[in-house]
Amino acid sequence: RLLTISHQPRSELLNFRAASGGIPGRSATEPVLERSKVIREGWCYKESDHLKVWRRRFLVLTRQKLCTFKTDTSGYAQPTSTIDMSNAICSATSSTTIVVRELRDKGSAQENPHKVYSIRFQDGIECRAWLAVLHEVIMAQDAPRANVVSRAWESLYHTSE
Repeated sequence: RLLTISHQPRSELLNFRAASGGIPGRSATEPVLERSKVIREGWCYKESDHLKVWRRRFLVLTRQKLCTFKTDTSGYAQPTSTIDMSNAICSATSSTTIVVRELRDKGSAQENPHKVYSIRFQDGIECRAWLAVLHEVIMAQDAPRANVVSRAWESLYHTSE
């Protein structure tokens, strides 16, 4: 007797992920963020995970999540990526680039993060403004990671006289 296993075509799976933000039970138009909880939003360039190309994205930050969207008219539905801020750390790698890492769990090694965002901004002023807000959100989460973030923050502004 043969066992037949039916598979959904890859295109159907990709359509589901695109339409639902990859979350079962969520419709394509259901927002993943509440407008009233948005702390900061704006345009940036995010490096793609696999191809390592920079794509223009609309970046939205709440106390719980950092999300990117293809457009600023999405109504906070269909994020292209999301980072849980409760396990996040960040640092500036240049005057216009920030790296945000979502750790696998609190206290895990920075060398093996769950997700990594490389985010580039138009200028250093915008980058520093985002870094300050990300710093505040992470500091509010808990004290142990706050020390790592503080060191990264200080290194950005450290000048030798």
